[in-house]
Amino acid sequence: MYASAAARAPSGPSRPTHSSSPPQKSGGAEPASTSKGPQWRAPHPDHKPHRYRPTTKHAEEHVYVLTLRLTDSLHETLNRLRTRYFPPERLKVPAHLTLFHALPHSEMATITSTADEIAGETRPFEVTTGRAFKLGKAGVAISPSRGTDEGAHVHAQLRKRWEPFLSKQDAKGFKAHWTVMNKVDDEEKVETAFRELCGWAKQEGAAGQADGLVLWRYNHGRWEFEREFPFASRA
Repeated sequence: MYASAAARAPSGPSRPTHSSSPPQKSGGAEPASTSKGPQWRAPHPDHKPHRYRPTTKHAEEHVYVLTLRLTDSLHETLNRLRTRYFPPERLKVPAHLTLFHALPHSEMATITSTADEIAGETRPFEVTTGRAFKLGKAGVAISPSRGTDEGAHVHAQLRKRWEPFLSKQDAKGFKAHWTVMNKVDDEEKVETAFRELCGWAKQEGAAGQADGLVLWRYNHGRWEFEREFPFASRA
């Protein structure tokens, strides 16, 4: 439900922190693109749209992920757990709670203006970890506890404005979790991780705040920081 701005993770981007500004795009010539082609091809007129594809009628050079930005006390803790349990060869992005999975590049002006507006109307709110649960036979996740109502409210406001171009997945209700382990074939290893994370969730857990939104460009499995939208100050 809440997806953080990225923390430092192996082969992944660095999380923008409050003590340092996020990377900004320079005013000079842009570097050569590393894109391997459109992330989504134009849909075939005789085929139903893929549930993960934005409902636009043309190819999308890029799609974007929108997450909730979490304070370090929460984000860094979950990222350490993800780094510990996630298969290293698959660890391409940091721990996150995702609001929207595939926002189309062709609607970027609408996406950024709406995100900026809603973020400016939202106060930071508390987020805590809840229970651990299995993701089928191959993974383990941790659900959020406090903050779910506030997160759902933010999601609903954005979804209402973006409904015409959302994917089937993003048009559904708001459910989120931190994926700590996934795509592991060894069921014994999954069971061990599940027991350990259940114990951690009951005895320790983590707490922090959601204090903004973060937009990432999806690039063939990796996330590249695009920009962030801070929530309104409490002052």
